[in-house]
Amino acid sequence: MKEVILLTGPPLNGRDEYAEEALRHSKEEYDYHHVFEYLIQVGKERGLKITRKNVLDFAISHPDLMNAIRDRAFERIRKEIDESEKKYHIVSTPSLFRWGSGSVLGFTLSNLKLLRPDRVIIVLDDILSVRRRIVNDPEWFERFGNDKDNIKLTTLVLWREDAINHVKTLVHELEKEGVSVRYVLQFGIRHPHDTFLNLLFSEDEKPLVYLSYPMTGHEEEYYHRVRDFYTRLSRYFTVLDPGALDDWWVVAEYDSQINKDPSIRKIKIKHLLDGEEVEELDRGDIEQATDILRRQLVERDFNLVDVCKAIAVYHYTPEVSAGVISEMAEAYRTFAAIYLYYPFKRRPSPFMEFYGMQNPSRRTMFRDEEEMLRAMVEEKEYWTKV
Repeated sequence: MKEVILLTGPPLNGRDEYAEEALRHSKEEYDYHHVFEYLIQVGKERGLKITRKNVLDFAISHPDLMNAIRDRAFERIRKEIDESEKKYHIVSTPSLFRWGSGSVLGFTLSNLKLLRPDRVIIVLDDILSVRRRIVNDPEWFERFGNDKDNIKLTTLVLWREDAINHVKTLVHELEKEGVSVRYVLQFGIRHPHDTFLNLLFSEDEKPLVYLSYPMTGHEEEYYHRVRDFYTRLSRYFTVLDPGALDDWWVVAEYDSQINKDPSIRKIKIKHLLDGEEVEELDRGDIEQATDILRRQLVERDFNLVDVCKAIAVYHYTPEVSAGVISEMAEAYRTFAAIYLYYPFKRRPSPFMEFYGMQNPSRRTMFRDEEEMLRAMVEEKEYWTKV
Protein backbone atom coordinates (compact mmCIF):
# COMPACT_ATOMS: atom_id res chain seq x y z
CA MET A 1 0.00 0.00 0.00
CA LYS A 2 1.41 3.39 -1.00
CA GLU A 3 1.95 6.11 1.55
CA VAL A 4 2.02 9.82 0.68
CA ILE A 5 3.84 12.10 3.11
CA LEU A 6 3.47 15.85 2.70
CA LEU A 7 6.59 17.65 3.87
CA THR A 8 5.85 21.32 4.32
CA GLY A 9 6.24 24.36 6.57
CA PRO A 10 7.30 28.01 6.45
CA PRO A 11 9.90 29.14 3.91
CA LEU A 12 13.63 29.16 4.64
CA ASN A 13 13.41 26.63 7.46
CA GLY A 14 15.82 24.20 5.77
CA ARG A 15 13.15 21.64 4.87
CA ASP A 16 14.62 20.21 1.66
CA GLU A 17 18.25 20.48 2.72
CA TYR A 18 17.58 18.56 5.93
CA ALA A 19 15.34 15.94 4.31
CA GLU A 20 17.63 15.28 1.37
CA GLU A 21 20.68 14.92 3.62
CA ALA A 22 18.82 12.49 5.89
CA LEU A 23 17.46 10.48 2.95
CA ARG A 24 20.96 9.88 1.60
CA HIS A 25 21.31 7.38 4.45
CA SER A 26 18.01 5.61 3.78
CA LYS A 27 17.79 2.05 2.51
CA GLU A 28 14.07 2.39 1.73
CA GLU A 29 12.81 2.94 -1.78
CA TYR A 30 10.97 6.23 -2.10
CA ASP A 31 10.22 9.05 -4.53
CA TYR A 32 10.84 12.68 -3.55
CA HIS A 33 8.57 15.11 -5.33
CA HIS A 34 9.79 18.70 -5.04
CA VAL A 35 6.76 20.75 -6.10
CA PHE A 36 8.86 23.73 -7.20
CA GLU A 37 10.58 21.62 -9.86
CA TYR A 38 7.17 20.76 -11.30
CA LEU A 39 6.22 24.45 -11.30
CA ILE A 40 9.32 25.22 -13.35
CA GLN A 41 8.48 22.44 -15.80
CA VAL A 42 4.82 23.44 -16.25
CA GLY A 43 5.76 27.10 -16.56
CA LYS A 44 8.33 26.32 -19.26
CA GLU A 45 5.69 24.45 -21.27
CA ARG A 46 3.58 27.62 -21.14
CA GLY A 47 6.44 29.80 -22.28
CA LEU A 48 7.20 31.12 -18.80
CA LYS A 49 10.46 31.11 -16.90
CA ILE A 50 9.76 30.54 -13.21
CA THR A 51 12.79 30.93 -10.98
CA ARG A 52 13.48 31.06 -7.29
CA LYS A 53 14.06 34.79 -7.64
CA ASN A 54 10.84 35.71 -9.45
CA VAL A 55 8.31 33.13 -8.24
CA LEU A 56 6.91 35.19 -5.35
CA ASP A 57 6.35 38.34 -7.39
CA PHE A 58 4.91 36.27 -10.23
CA ALA A 59 2.50 34.47 -7.89
CA ILE A 60 1.28 37.72 -6.33
CA SER A 61 1.01 39.59 -9.64
CA HIS A 62 -0.63 36.74 -11.61
CA PRO A 63 -2.49 34.63 -9.01
CA ASP A 64 -4.91 32.94 -11.43
CA LEU A 65 -2.13 31.79 -13.72
CA MET A 66 -0.01 30.64 -10.78
CA ASN A 67 -2.96 28.69 -9.40
CA ALA A 68 -3.37 26.93 -12.74
CA ILE A 69 0.34 26.07 -12.88
CA ARG A 70 0.33 24.78 -9.31
CA ASP A 71 -2.79 22.67 -9.94
CA ARG A 72 -1.16 21.12 -12.98
CA ALA A 73 1.98 20.39 -10.96
CA PHE A 74 -0.04 18.48 -8.34
CA GLU A 75 -1.86 16.56 -11.07
CA ARG A 76 1.48 15.37 -12.43
CA ILE A 77 2.71 14.36 -8.99
CA ARG A 78 -0.49 12.38 -8.37
CA LYS A 79 -0.11 10.64 -11.74
CA GLU A 80 3.50 9.71 -10.98
CA ILE A 81 2.48 8.32 -7.58
CA ASP A 82 -0.30 6.23 -9.14
CA GLU A 83 2.05 4.81 -11.77
CA SER A 84 4.92 4.13 -9.38
CA GLU A 85 5.64 0.80 -7.71
CA LYS A 86 7.38 2.43 -4.76
CA LYS A 87 5.64 2.49 -1.38
CA TYR A 88 6.73 5.89 -0.04
CA HIS A 89 6.14 9.19 -1.79
CA ILE A 90 7.41 12.37 -0.16
CA VAL A 91 5.94 15.60 -1.53
CA SER A 92 7.77 18.76 -0.50
CA THR A 93 6.51 22.34 -0.76
CA PRO A 94 6.22 25.42 1.46
CA SER A 95 2.83 25.91 3.09
CA LEU A 96 2.07 29.62 2.95
CA PHE A 97 3.71 32.94 3.62
CA ARG A 98 2.94 36.56 3.18
CA TRP A 99 5.19 38.75 1.10
CA GLY A 100 4.72 42.38 0.25
CA SER A 101 1.07 43.05 -0.40
CA GLY A 102 -0.06 39.46 -0.88
CA SER A 103 0.08 35.82 0.15
CA VAL A 104 1.56 32.86 -1.68
CA LEU A 105 -0.04 29.44 -1.19
CA GLY A 106 1.98 26.28 -1.46
CA PHE A 107 -1.20 24.24 -1.88
CA THR A 108 -4.98 24.58 -1.74
CA LEU A 109 -7.70 22.28 -0.46
CA SER A 110 -8.26 20.92 -3.98
CA ASN A 111 -4.53 20.13 -4.24
CA LEU A 112 -4.67 18.16 -0.99
CA LYS A 113 -7.85 16.33 -2.04
CA LEU A 114 -5.97 15.20 -5.14
CA LEU A 115 -2.77 14.34 -3.26
CA ARG A 116 -4.52 12.53 -0.35
CA PRO A 117 -1.60 12.69 2.11
CA ASP A 118 -1.51 10.03 4.80
CA ARG A 119 0.68 12.20 7.04
CA VAL A 120 1.72 15.83 7.11
CA ILE A 121 5.09 16.81 8.60
CA ILE A 122 5.68 20.52 9.20
CA VAL A 123 9.44 21.05 9.21
CA LEU A 124 10.63 23.88 11.47
CA ASP A 125 13.90 25.54 12.43
CA ASP A 126 14.57 28.03 15.24
CA ILE A 127 14.08 31.65 14.25
CA LEU A 128 17.71 32.74 14.58
CA SER A 129 18.79 29.96 12.24
CA VAL A 130 16.11 31.08 9.76
CA ARG A 131 17.39 34.64 10.07
CA ARG A 132 20.95 33.49 9.47
CA ARG A 133 19.82 31.47 6.45
CA ILE A 134 18.29 34.62 4.92
CA VAL A 135 21.48 36.61 5.51
CA ASN A 136 23.54 33.90 3.79
CA ASP A 137 21.18 33.61 0.82
CA PRO A 138 21.97 36.44 -1.67
CA GLU A 139 18.55 36.33 -3.34
CA TRP A 140 16.64 36.48 -0.08
CA PHE A 141 18.98 38.96 1.59
CA GLU A 142 18.41 41.26 -1.37
CA ARG A 143 14.65 41.08 -0.71
CA PHE A 144 15.35 42.53 2.74
CA GLY A 145 17.45 45.35 1.30
CA ASN A 146 20.74 43.64 2.17
CA ASP A 147 20.25 44.90 5.72
CA LYS A 148 20.10 42.55 8.72
CA ASP A 149 18.04 45.05 10.69
CA ASN A 150 15.20 44.59 8.20
CA ILE A 151 14.91 40.88 9.06
CA LYS A 152 12.62 41.04 12.08
CA LEU A 153 12.07 38.06 14.36
CA THR A 154 8.42 39.07 14.48
CA THR A 155 8.20 38.55 10.70
CA LEU A 156 9.74 35.10 10.97
CA VAL A 157 7.48 33.89 13.78
CA LEU A 158 4.46 35.17 11.84
CA TRP A 159 5.65 33.22 8.78
CA ARG A 160 5.67 30.15 11.00
CA GLU A 161 2.25 30.98 12.42
CA ASP A 162 0.73 31.44 8.96
CA ALA A 163 2.27 28.24 7.62
CA ILE A 164 1.07 26.08 10.50
CA ASN A 165 -2.43 27.57 10.54
CA HIS A 166 -2.79 27.06 6.78
CA VAL A 167 -1.96 23.37 7.18
CA LYS A 168 -4.27 22.88 10.16
CA THR A 169 -7.16 24.63 8.45
CA LEU A 170 -6.88 22.66 5.21
CA VAL A 171 -6.42 19.31 6.96
CA HIS A 172 -9.55 20.04 8.99
CA GLU A 173 -11.47 20.78 5.78
CA LEU A 174 -9.93 17.71 4.12
CA GLU A 175 -11.20 15.41 6.86
CA LYS A 176 -14.68 16.92 6.49
CA GLU A 177 -14.44 15.80 2.85
CA GLY A 178 -13.75 12.23 4.01
CA VAL A 179 -9.98 12.20 3.45
CA SER A 180 -8.29 11.03 6.64
CA VAL A 181 -4.84 12.34 7.59
CA ARG A 182 -3.21 10.21 10.27
CA TYR A 183 -1.50 13.17 11.89
CA VAL A 184 0.02 16.60 11.43
CA LEU A 185 3.38 16.81 13.19
CA GLN A 186 5.60 19.82 13.88
CA PHE A 187 9.17 18.53 13.48
CA GLY A 188 12.31 20.43 14.50
CA ILE A 189 15.30 19.94 12.21
CA ARG A 190 17.78 19.56 15.05
CA HIS A 191 16.48 16.00 15.45
CA PRO A 192 19.11 13.47 14.34
CA HIS A 193 18.70 12.25 10.77
CA ASP A 194 17.99 8.73 12.05
CA THR A 195 14.97 10.05 13.94
CA PHE A 196 13.61 11.56 10.74
CA LEU A 197 14.13 8.31 8.82
CA ASN A 198 12.44 6.30 11.57
CA LEU A 199 9.55 8.76 11.49
CA LEU A 200 9.15 8.30 7.74
CA PHE A 201 9.71 4.58 7.41
CA SER A 202 9.80 2.68 10.74
CA GLU A 203 6.82 3.67 12.88
CA ASP A 204 5.63 0.08 13.24
CA GLU A 205 8.97 -1.16 14.52
CA LYS A 206 9.87 1.99 16.48
CA PRO A 207 6.67 3.71 17.69
CA LEU A 208 6.60 7.43 18.42
CA VAL A 209 7.59 8.47 21.95
CA TYR A 210 7.78 12.01 23.31
CA LEU A 211 10.69 12.84 25.61
CA SER A 212 9.59 15.22 28.37
CA TYR A 213 12.06 16.88 30.76
CA PRO A 214 12.63 20.15 32.65
CA MET A 215 14.08 22.66 30.21
CA THR A 216 14.07 26.20 31.58
CA GLY A 217 17.26 26.85 33.54
CA HIS A 218 18.70 23.39 32.88
CA GLU A 219 20.60 23.92 29.64
CA GLU A 220 23.77 22.19 30.86
CA GLU A 221 21.90 19.05 31.91
CA TYR A 222 20.21 18.95 28.50
CA TYR A 223 23.49 18.77 26.62
CA HIS A 224 24.81 16.02 28.88
CA ARG A 225 22.25 13.86 30.66
CA VAL A 226 19.20 14.38 28.45
CA ARG A 227 21.03 13.82 25.16
CA ASP A 228 22.53 10.59 26.50
CA PHE A 229 19.12 9.30 27.59
CA TYR A 230 17.66 10.36 24.23
CA THR A 231 20.28 8.24 22.44
CA ARG A 232 19.51 5.16 24.52
CA LEU A 233 15.76 5.59 24.14
CA SER A 234 16.17 5.98 20.38
CA ARG A 235 17.51 2.43 20.06
CA TYR A 236 13.94 1.22 20.53
CA PHE A 237 11.65 4.13 19.62
CA THR A 238 11.26 7.13 17.33
CA VAL A 239 11.84 9.80 19.94
CA LEU A 240 10.50 13.33 19.49
CA ASP A 241 12.45 15.93 21.45
CA PRO A 242 11.05 19.42 22.20
CA GLY A 243 14.65 20.64 22.41
CA ALA A 244 15.08 20.02 18.68
CA LEU A 245 13.37 23.37 18.13
CA ASP A 246 14.54 25.79 20.79
CA ASP A 247 13.67 29.45 20.43
CA TRP A 248 13.39 29.98 24.16
CA TRP A 249 17.10 30.60 24.67
CA VAL A 250 16.63 33.88 22.76
CA VAL A 251 14.09 34.95 25.37
CA ALA A 252 16.28 33.73 28.24
CA GLU A 253 19.23 35.75 26.97
CA TYR A 254 16.98 38.78 26.55
CA ASP A 255 15.77 38.47 30.16
CA SER A 256 19.35 38.14 31.42
CA GLN A 257 20.63 41.24 29.62
CA ILE A 258 17.59 43.35 30.51
CA ASN A 259 18.05 42.47 34.18
CA LYS A 260 21.68 43.62 34.01
CA ASP A 261 20.93 46.81 32.07
CA PRO A 262 17.26 47.89 31.91
CA SER A 263 18.12 50.66 29.40
CA ILE A 264 19.75 48.36 26.84
CA ARG A 265 18.39 48.70 23.29
CA LYS A 266 20.31 45.99 21.40
CA ILE A 267 20.43 42.41 22.67
CA LYS A 268 23.57 40.44 21.77
CA ILE A 269 22.94 36.71 21.35
CA LYS A 270 25.47 34.03 20.47
CA HIS A 271 24.19 31.50 17.98
CA LEU A 272 23.15 28.36 19.84
CA LEU A 273 24.83 25.84 17.55
CA ASP A 274 28.28 27.29 16.97
CA GLY A 275 28.50 29.52 20.05
CA GLU A 276 30.57 32.00 18.06
CA GLU A 277 28.60 34.25 15.74
CA VAL A 278 26.88 37.04 17.63
CA GLU A 279 23.54 38.49 16.53
CA GLU A 280 22.52 41.99 17.59
CA LEU A 281 18.75 42.15 17.83
CA ASP A 282 16.43 45.04 18.52
CA ARG A 283 14.95 44.86 22.00
CA GLY A 284 11.46 45.81 20.84
CA ASP A 285 11.50 43.16 18.12
CA ILE A 286 12.33 40.41 20.63
CA GLU A 287 9.59 41.65 22.97
CA GLN A 288 7.01 41.55 20.20
CA ALA A 289 8.15 38.14 18.92
CA THR A 290 8.20 36.66 22.42
CA ASP A 291 4.45 36.94 22.87
CA ILE A 292 3.96 34.78 19.77
CA LEU A 293 6.82 32.40 20.62
CA ARG A 294 5.35 31.59 24.03
CA ARG A 295 2.11 30.37 22.47
CA GLN A 296 3.91 28.53 19.66
CA LEU A 297 6.10 26.67 22.14
CA VAL A 298 3.12 25.33 24.08
CA GLU A 299 1.15 24.42 20.97
CA ARG A 300 4.13 22.68 19.38
CA ASP A 301 4.94 20.57 22.44
CA PHE A 302 1.31 19.53 22.84
CA ASN A 303 1.25 18.64 19.14
CA LEU A 304 4.21 16.29 19.65
CA VAL A 305 2.58 14.72 22.71
CA ASP A 306 -0.68 14.25 20.81
CA VAL A 307 0.88 12.19 18.00
CA CYS A 308 2.94 9.94 20.29
CA LYS A 309 1.88 6.62 21.76
CA ALA A 310 3.81 7.19 24.98
CA ILE A 311 5.85 9.82 26.74
CA ALA A 312 9.06 9.21 28.68
CA VAL A 313 9.46 11.77 31.46
CA TYR A 314 13.11 12.19 32.37
CA HIS A 315 12.83 14.22 35.57
CA TYR A 316 16.47 14.63 36.60
CA THR A 317 15.72 17.46 39.06
CA PRO A 318 13.51 17.32 42.18
CA GLU A 319 11.97 20.73 41.44
CA VAL A 320 8.57 20.39 39.80
CA SER A 321 8.41 21.59 36.20
CA ALA A 322 5.11 23.18 35.15
CA GLY A 323 5.85 22.27 31.53
CA VAL A 324 6.44 18.60 32.35
CA ILE A 325 3.26 18.36 34.45
CA SER A 326 1.27 19.94 31.61
CA GLU A 327 2.71 17.50 29.06
CA MET A 328 1.89 14.56 31.31
CA ALA A 329 -1.69 15.82 31.66
CA GLU A 330 -1.96 16.17 27.88
CA ALA A 331 -0.61 12.64 27.40
CA TYR A 332 -3.16 11.31 29.89
CA ARG A 333 -5.94 13.16 28.07
CA THR A 334 -4.93 11.58 24.74
CA PHE A 335 -4.52 8.00 26.15
CA ALA A 336 -0.72 7.86 25.82
CA ALA A 337 1.24 5.63 28.19
CA ILE A 338 3.33 7.66 30.67
CA TYR A 339 6.68 6.56 32.11
CA LEU A 340 8.26 8.74 34.80
CA TYR A 341 11.91 8.61 35.83
CA TYR A 342 12.07 10.34 39.22
CA PRO A 343 15.05 9.10 41.28
CA PHE A 344 14.57 11.23 44.41
CA LYS A 345 13.54 10.18 47.92
CA ARG A 346 11.22 13.14 48.24
CA ARG A 347 7.80 12.30 46.85
CA PRO A 348 6.73 14.34 43.83
CA SER A 349 3.50 16.31 43.77
CA PRO A 350 0.37 14.11 43.81
CA PHE A 351 -0.41 15.23 40.27
CA MET A 352 2.99 14.15 38.97
CA GLU A 353 2.69 10.87 40.87
CA PHE A 354 -0.80 10.21 39.48
CA TYR A 355 0.14 10.91 35.87
CA GLY A 356 3.52 9.19 36.19
CA MET A 357 1.91 5.87 37.09
CA GLN A 358 -0.27 5.66 33.95
CA ASN A 359 1.65 2.81 32.31
CA PRO A 360 0.11 -0.53 31.38
CA SER A 361 1.12 -3.06 33.99
CA ARG A 362 3.57 -1.76 36.54
CA ARG A 363 1.66 1.35 37.62
CA THR A 364 4.84 2.75 39.05
CA MET A 365 7.41 5.52 38.81
CA PHE A 366 11.01 4.60 38.15
CA ARG A 367 14.21 5.36 40.04
CA ASP A 368 16.42 3.53 37.57
CA GLU A 369 16.78 4.64 33.93
CA GLU A 370 17.51 1.18 32.53
CA GLU A 371 14.56 -0.32 34.36
CA MET A 372 12.27 2.26 32.78
CA LEU A 373 13.70 1.56 29.33
CA ARG A 374 13.16 -2.17 29.77
CA ALA A 375 9.58 -1.61 30.94
CA MET A 376 8.80 0.55 27.90
CA VAL A 377 10.20 -2.03 25.49
CA GLU A 378 8.34 -4.91 27.18
CA GLU A 379 5.03 -3.08 27.42
CA LYS A 380 4.83 -1.24 24.08
CA GLU A 381 2.49 -3.89 22.67
CA TYR A 382 0.00 -3.03 25.44
CA TRP A 383 -0.12 0.72 24.90
CA THR A 384 -3.69 1.95 24.48
CA LYS A 385 -3.09 4.57 21.82
CA VAL A 386 -3.34 3.27 18.26
